[in-house]
Amino acid sequence: MAARKQTKKKEAPSLKFYKKLVLNQYMLKLFGVDSFEELAEEMKQVEDEGYDESNSTYYCRVLIDKFAGKCAIPPGKLLQYDDNIVRHTMRISGKRQQPIRWKYFQYLSLLFSEIYLDRYFADSEKLREELNDYIRIFNSNKGTADKIDEYKPSDLNKIAFWNATGSGKTLIMHVNILQYMHYLKAYGREKEINRIILLTPNEGLSRQHLRELELSGLPAELFDKNRGGLLVSSDRKIEIIDIHKLKDEAKEKTVAVESFERNNLVLVDEGHRGSSGKDWKQKRDTLCEQGFSFEYSATFGQAVKNDPKLTQEYAKCIIFDYSYRYFHGDGYGKDYNILNLADDSDKDRRELYLTACLMVFYQQLKIYEENRKTLAPFLIEKPLLVFVGGTVNAVRTENKKNVSDVVDILLFFADFIKNEGNKTVDNIARLLSGNPGLLDSKNREIFRDSFFYIKGKGMSADIVYMDMLKLIFNGAVPGAGLHIESLKGTDGEIGLRVGDAEDYFGCINVGDDSKLIKLCEDNGLNTGVDFQIDSGKIFKLNWGNQLVEQRKFSF
Repeated sequence: MAARKQTKKKEAPSLKFYKKLVLNQYMLKLFGVDSFEELAEEMKQVEDEGYDESNSTYYCRVLIDKFAGKCAIPPGKLLQYDDNIVRHTMRISGKRQQPIRWKYFQYLSLLFSEIYLDRYFADSEKLREELNDYIRIFNSNKGTADKIDEYKPSDLNKIAFWNATGSGKTLIMHVNILQYMHYLKAYGREKEINRIILLTPNEGLSRQHLRELELSGLPAELFDKNRGGLLVSSDRKIEIIDIHKLKDEAKEKTVAVESFERNNLVLVDEGHRGSSGKDWKQKRDTLCEQGFSFEYSATFGQAVKNDPKLTQEYAKCIIFDYSYRYFHGDGYGKDYNILNLADDSDKDRRELYLTACLMVFYQQLKIYEENRKTLAPFLIEKPLLVFVGGTVNAVRTENKKNVSDVVDILLFFADFIKNEGNKTVDNIARLLSGNPGLLDSKNREIFRDSFFYIKGKGMSADIVYMDMLKLIFNGAVPGAGLHIESLKGTDGEIGLRVGDAEDYFGCINVGDDSKLIKLCEDNGLNTGVDFQIDSGKIFKLNWGNQLVEQRKFSF
């Protein structure tokens, strides 16, 4: 009998992804440091985010003074890079009421871009050799599964920024455009780039980028295949297009990716959120094959998970890492508390759980409203409650009716406001008792200590209910109806209001609003259309307390 051939078990990676970012590590080594923390420690000491008497940043002065002797970049070069950053910053500040002042991590993002672009345009082959020298050092003490492949020439024209949400990626993108165009001109290669293309996950984000680019004084437009947009104009505008409009072949509402040619400057905002699989990345690669690409995301870590090929690619192109762990460590962002039910299959338990969620939010609003002066120095904004579903229109069948995560929430809102049979008030009383029976997998009450502020005020369940209607639902009357209204002139937004109230208390952000409105109608909810509202008006006027969003995450 032949011996059974044993299959060698594949070695599993032992290094976390953020420890494999060889391009980022190479950049740090240029300053003579082994970690971002070493560089950040000195940069955080800068108290003045403005400029000195010679119009240089104080960040540049710190880099020259504190890293002298170990920085591989001469002081003159650092001053040159700093001058470029200041000039570009002035350019995008022109239309703004307040001049832009960079935080240390934003400045370093731009400085790393300057260094890379200068070296890339000056001698890309020398840059590749230096990067591969570093990779060989990196790989020397790593297991097979943790080794990084050496750079090929085609790897050099893509860099990415792993920066947390809220850390200023949009403004960094605007300066990156100016930086790239500066070096393109400085090295006499302006004719090599065909167009500047900004890829977004959806139309809503495309419009948001258009507004931001206009504010920065950068010429931009939403791409329109019917406007003759395939011809490059002399006043080169940034063309904004959501990834869904790019296809292999042109159709009525889409355009063939090949029609843009391959020598473009491409900017990608959260690309993996907008298209299934790796489809978006293939299109990005085609568009910038003979050009260049900047990519921005807060979620590279999740995107490359369990994908060795993507891990290899992004380990070599992420130039700056200011992901959430750094962002949160610097005191930004939010602390979180995960409160999961062991079993949410029972409707009454779900309603009790959602009531608890509303009460936690109500308590935050109460603290905010009653302590505004105390909180003002900390720049804390009015709390916002966000419900995130798999997709807004994802439908399942319950009790012979088609419902979705979002419809579930809306039905709960309607029942909460109506308080039929005093059920809402009874649920509030149970929660205030500290023993409502909402247990985690270890049989612990998950909301036992959650309502300290409300309890401290000695409020009864009836008073809490009435105050919740006032603060959360804009003064709704008990028993009033919930109205769900499609907002004409907006991009997939639905407003939520109660009874005769003019102001909306919440907003739903959805791709296909008509489909969701129909689903709401089928479930007995009141629907309508508001023809009077302007795009984005709900949150511009701070009407909204709540946002219901779809989540699209794929790579």
